[in-house]
Amino acid sequence: MTQRIAKYFDELNKQLRRIGKKYNPKRDNLHFEIISKVDDHLFYDLLQLSGKAIEIIKDEPDRYSNKTAYASGMFDFWYDYFVIISSASIRVQESGNSGDYSQKTIHGIIQDLSDISEFSVIVSGDLYFRNSEALGNMLLAFYSDELIDLVRKKKKTIKSKSAKAFLDGTIKSVKKIRSKTA
Repeated sequence: MTQRIAKYFDELNKQLRRIGKKYNPKRDNLHFEIISKVDDHLFYDLLQLSGKAIEIIKDEPDRYSNKTAYASGMFDFWYDYFVIISSASIRVQESGNSGDYSQKTIHGIIQDLSDISEFSVIVSGDLYFRNSEALGNMLLAFYSDELIDLVRKKKKTIKSKSAKAFLDGTIKSVKKIRSKTA
């Protein structure tokens, strides 16, 4: 089963790279540059990928372990996913057109970013920070009390104390940034 999951993550990584090429044709380093093109379809495609990534591991007893045969592919997928989401969110925030995007899609992405925090806190390091950055930038770009409540509700379903602290810390950072820009 884990070999099948590893191959599945290889395919998800290929799909994510295709999306990256479409929306970042110059192949700018999204750690330092903002993605050049963002539309509702980008977020929809990213939600589809994150849903598949979470679905394939949901019944695995060690799904959030960094010692599985698929952990490396899973890490690569989520790392690149977080970078794209973060950059796209900054583009939306700068354009001020957050109302142009499907609320259902945005809610789904925020849910998935919250869900995968259980993996990010185990792996820690760069993945942890990229997940926090992606979730934080999504919350900033599409801010509403409803989205903050969505993350808080998700937190109640998570067993990991570290993941709960991660979600609390991200919300706290978002609120701090918003208070400085208000």
